[in-house]
Amino acid sequence: MEKRIQENELVLPSLFLMEINDGHITTEKLIPQLREIMRPSGEDLEILNSRNDDKFSQKVRNLKAHNTFERLGYAEYTDGVFSIVLKGQEYLEQNRDILTYLLNNDFSYPDLIKNLKIVEKEKKREIQIFDENLIIQEGMKIIVEREVYIRSKKLRDYALDFYQNQGKLCCSCCGFNFSDFYGKEIGDEFIEMHHIRPIFQYKGDNLVQTLKDAVHNVAPVCSNCHRMIHRHGRQPLQMEELAQYVKRNGIFNISAY
Repeated sequence: MEKRIQENELVLPSLFLMEINDGHITTEKLIPQLREIMRPSGEDLEILNSRNDDKFSQKVRNLKAHNTFERLGYAEYTDGVFSIVLKGQEYLEQNRDILTYLLNNDFSYPDLIKNLKIVEKEKKREIQIFDENLIIQEGMKIIVEREVYIRSKKLRDYALDFYQNQGKLCCSCCGFNFSDFYGKEIGDEFIEMHHIRPIFQYKGDNLVQTLKDAVHNVAPVCSNCHRMIHRHGRQPLQMEELAQYVKRNGIFNISAY
């Protein structure tokens, strides 16, 4: 059964929403904005008896009812409005890369819950991320987040070696090979890595062992299949499901162009 979200797992995304709303947000605005970025599913969408709320929105309301932010020292509540305070800003900044990684990669709702729980539980240990998106992007973002870029590139290089079959890297969903189609000169080793599950490393952990474990949570996919996997945001297609769509419908007639 899919696990339900708990109040502590709503803290970090709520602080993020406070920040982008000029540091303040009401519960009534927090509920739909959290719903938009988290895309709840399963039991959290069940409507409560004799209420207009579902279980997800009730958990959000509990942030006020249980004084969660005040207890943690992250925000204050006055006249119906949550306001982020210095400690909350510091906590958000400490975990900004992690939250951005989890939200931008459209991980499933259960994976999102699971990893937000890890962040809340392991506050004393610095968590480092591997973000394939930084390998695709260029420019200032790579410079600003250089440590994440270098760490992510090591995972990518390890995965490229791991998934090569007879010197070729093919899409795990459709079998497309960039080198065959575009030529080795520009297509060699061009592939994207889909993050099936979030990948973390605690600072100080052995990188080689982390890469050996992490490689099973990524898969090489072509750009088109990667976009199709993430087409519906927080409800990504399983690769096996997309592969079946390709098998039934995937006909590319180059002569038409």
